[in-house]
Amino acid sequence: MIGIWPVTRTILGNLFRWRGRGGACLAALVGGLVVMMFGCIPILDNLSRDLDRRFGDWVLRMSAGLPERDDFVFLGIDDASMTLAGLEEDMVAADQNLSRMRQRFPWDRRIWGEAIERLTQAGARLVILDLVMSEPTQDAEDDGLAKVIARHRDQVLLAATLAPVGGERTDTQFALTEPLPDFLSASNEPQGFGYANFRPHREDGIVREANYTTTLSEENGQAAERGEPVLRSLAAEAIRMLGGTPPTGRKEIRWALFRAPGTRRLSEGNASETYTPRSIRSIFVPDEWQRTYQNGGFFRGKVVMIGPAAPRFHDFHQTPAGMVSGPQLHLHAMANGMAGTTVRRYGLENTGTRSWLCALAVMLAVAWVGLVRKPLVSALGAVVLIFLMTVATAVWGVLTFQLISISLGLAAFATGSVMAQSYDLVVERLERGRLTREFRRFVSRDLADAMVADPGRYEQVASGRRRRVVMLFSDVRGFTMRSEHTQPEALVSQLNEYLTKMVAVVFRHGGTLDKFIGDAVMAHWGALDDGSDLTHAQQALAAAADMITELELLNARWRATGKDPFKIGVGIHLGEVVAGEIGSPERTEFGVIGDAVNLASRIEGLTKYFGVPLLVSGDVFETAGSPAAFRPVAKVQVKGRAQPVALHTLQGGGGGGASYAAGLERFEAGDFAAADACFARVLDEAPGDGLAAAMRDWAQRLRDEPPETWNGVIVMETK
Repeated sequence: MIGIWPVTRTILGNLFRWRGRGGACLAALVGGLVVMMFGCIPILDNLSRDLDRRFGDWVLRMSAGLPERDDFVFLGIDDASMTLAGLEEDMVAADQNLSRMRQRFPWDRRIWGEAIERLTQAGARLVILDLVMSEPTQDAEDDGLAKVIARHRDQVLLAATLAPVGGERTDTQFALTEPLPDFLSASNEPQGFGYANFRPHREDGIVREANYTTTLSEENGQAAERGEPVLRSLAAEAIRMLGGTPPTGRKEIRWALFRAPGTRRLSEGNASETYTPRSIRSIFVPDEWQRTYQNGGFFRGKVVMIGPAAPRFHDFHQTPAGMVSGPQLHLHAMANGMAGTTVRRYGLENTGTRSWLCALAVMLAVAWVGLVRKPLVSALGAVVLIFLMTVATAVWGVLTFQLISISLGLAAFATGSVMAQSYDLVVERLERGRLTREFRRFVSRDLADAMVADPGRYEQVASGRRRRVVMLFSDVRGFTMRSEHTQPEALVSQLNEYLTKMVAVVFRHGGTLDKFIGDAVMAHWGALDDGSDLTHAQQALAAAADMITELELLNARWRATGKDPFKIGVGIHLGEVVAGEIGSPERTEFGVIGDAVNLASRIEGLTKYFGVPLLVSGDVFETAGSPAAFRPVAKVQVKGRAQPVALHTLQGGGGGGASYAAGLERFEAGDFAAADACFARVLDEAPGDGLAAAMRDWAQRLRDEPPETWNGVIVMETK
């Protein structure tokens, strides 16, 4: 037999090295492609895109954002301005503008004229009115505002809106609603106003982009026509009026974020606390104008946004960085356009980019599975890689404001890795089964199972240890003589049939087949497992009884076909042995050695002297609980061993139980004549009792030649 454990290590070590890795890589590729295919299904595609949007929004909240501009001021039409709460009646009555604020909103438009006049005289670079004034009111009010705007044409920006035609909520027909012509320049060049619309995302209603320029055709879902006027947003027109070059098209906003003092750098910020509104009424209150605004000096060089801030206007929008009012949105968009910064998302809306990112993830999964051969390392490493890719994407987004859509790619990578691991598990199980079947051809079934199922434990057992085991030897009587006059092919066929049955019996009762010694079978219980002596002894006895029964069935079939039957002897003993792999580096085999092995072999040899098919030692008999199916034989001292062993055999076809027991008692007492008489009575009752015949023969021999000393033990002079 070749060295078992070295071969096992070699086979198991190469289990995945070619076919396994190639198949695992293919499984990873198929798994990734399946994810890509299912990613085209609308509901799954929308889910992955939503995950990417939410992840990108979180990255933006964790980023540094743009710094809040000091030259932007938001004067809000807030509740304090609507109610004038806290102001003395005399002060309100004394100021024309405050008195006009007592009226129901919308206020007298001359208030806006006074605000523009006051702010521009204070040195404001630009005053933006985020109020759509497309319908006329009182002539005096409109004329008053128009005159102020005309005087400060280059410093005043008004709001327009892209509204549904007819006032109905529709997504297909929009028209531009401009301010009153009296408020605009006579020039054909559209300037001095910009549309105030922001479009929330259709899936989640979150505003992420500023649409700096558009056309009416584009707003109505059509391609822009040649020569069609390009409309600018309020933010884009403000940038133009300030001397900058406004962005074009849609750009995602990079938010200016607020974090409370003392807050960790890596924490979520929000945009609702930047560009916070100051009450519009404050510029008309003398004390505040003087103290807070330094008689207007505060506004020198500033861009002032005037717009709604009170909740009643419902001009608030959900953004990735929190709830933001309309005027704040315009200021964030202006800051982005003036700084030339924007947020870029790769693979979110562009299906081609998304597919390429997913394909890269699939290739990474295939490469990872192909490079890492150990399944556990591959699985844990895949989890770590997914975590690292997520972290790297987040860090990259925080630092560069470039957001990569990774959900579909990570799903493809994870699925590919899981598919590869599943393939490995299936292949490993199939390979283990194949290895087990191959090993069982050369070694005991339980030995093969131990080597394949738990190589580490088997290596520990194979290194050598002392064990209490039950040894079983069985041998075919007269096989050598039969081989001299029987055709070799027929004899080998009959022997293989016999050994097949005997091996099946050993395995059926949990035994380990140690080896074949010609026609002999050597088996043991307890060398590999940690069961009790009682269990092992009972299993061995049951196996011996079944071996005898199976042989009787075989003999009956052989006789029917003209073949000579077999006779066997079985010997069983319990004792301590050394178990492990024994041999040289070129050839080793798992086996057991020691006195218990030799004694079991001697006991098996004694079966022919006592005319019985089975002999078991007293150690086995007592350990098994002294089963009633057995009867005592004699105490025997085998050649080469000083200590005698008590032997027992199956009751079998023996008779005269009382006579046999009396004969054995007389025999051990040295009264050989009386023993002879007792054994004769047994043979009268059961002429085929081989044990009684053998014991009578021993009694007659010792009667005729009495030993010098007698202690009741038969001493064997030969093996």
